[in-house]
Amino acid sequence: MVINCQSLIQNLKINNRIFPKQKQMSTENSGYLSITDILVTTEKVPCKFLHDLPKMGFLDPSAADVDLKAGCSVEIPLWLAESLYSRRPPLVSVELPKIYKESYREILNADACAVDLHKLGQHFYELGCYVAKHDIKSEVAATLNNTYRQRFRMLLAASMSSDSINTMQPLSASERIQAADASNTERSFLTWLQRGDTPLTTANMVANHRKRKRAEMEML
Repeated sequence: MVINCQSLIQNLKINNRIFPKQKQMSTENSGYLSITDILVTTEKVPCKFLHDLPKMGFLDPSAADVDLKAGCSVEIPLWLAESLYSRRPPLVSVELPKIYKESYREILNADACAVDLHKLGQHFYELGCYVAKHDIKSEVAATLNNTYRQRFRMLLAASMSSDSINTMQPLSASERIQAADASNTERSFLTWLQRGDTPLTTANMVANHRKRKRAEMEML
């Protein structure tokens, strides 16, 4: 089956970047204007093309033919992969990037705190949420959940550590943001406690309850 798509890339880019129907209609997933979401969707993922695409051979650097043949595997941006996959029939099958395959999942499940997610994948969690739906066994979603659970103490340590450079280094982009927000919240709380102009006092209801209870005890 041959797909006539000389301007396929341009059309998909316009449809998904300028007029994204699903994201315009949905307020729950408002990531279209998010810089992080844009960076995540430009990450390349391996895909296997299911049909011949004429004049699309430039997508495969190793291809000598001007046409892209069915069955070849090429790494393309996530936004393009999602668009091609959502076509009916799908033009590609999206494969898992190597950081979500079994060998890396075993390492993360064994000791996620020993992994430098900044080097492995700065947007590990965000990209994982996109590709998890292409994992038939649903093991990617479980790994994402387990990884965050294991690394939660690292986030706490990074938010309270004075050596921010070394503690922040192994964290992913989203983890760094969470650690920085937690650190700012901690500093704001300590500043509020040190101000001393709004001391905490016992509520009148609690004070009156204690007085009544003390009076009852004295009567006994």
